[in-house]
Amino acid sequence: MNMNMNMNYSDMMDRIRTSNKSEMVNKIHSLIVMYVLLGWIIESQRKYLVFILPSLQFQFLVNNNECLLTQLETKLLKDEKKDDDKELKKESFVDKKLKQFGINLDPKIREYMIHGSVYASFTISYFFM
Repeated sequence: MNMNMNMNYSDMMDRIRTSNKSEMVNKIHSLIVMYVLLGWIIESQRKYLVFILPSLQFQFLVNNNECLLTQLETKLLKDEKKDDDKELKKESFVDKKLKQFGINLDPKIREYMIHGSVYASFTISYFFM
């Protein structure tokens, strides 16, 4: 069993080494979004979310309504695609995720949805504390 566990660990490490950094940031970004939207389900996380969510909203306010992780992912994608002649289209993280499901929203509506969801998560976290 220990040998099998080591093989799984080495396979995992090989996969991490060969994966693109932008993909890793995208996966981490997805996990953070899930935590922000659903973390209030876990009672012990509500007190953290009550601090994190307003801080997140403030970050959007001072950063031209852009997420730091989206900016990092875009930079890494540009670095990875240096050799390509194609211009990289700047897309928001949420827009890319929605398009994966065939959902196209007006940017203004998408922003309302994002900020409304974050506010709803904050409100739920606050009132269930």
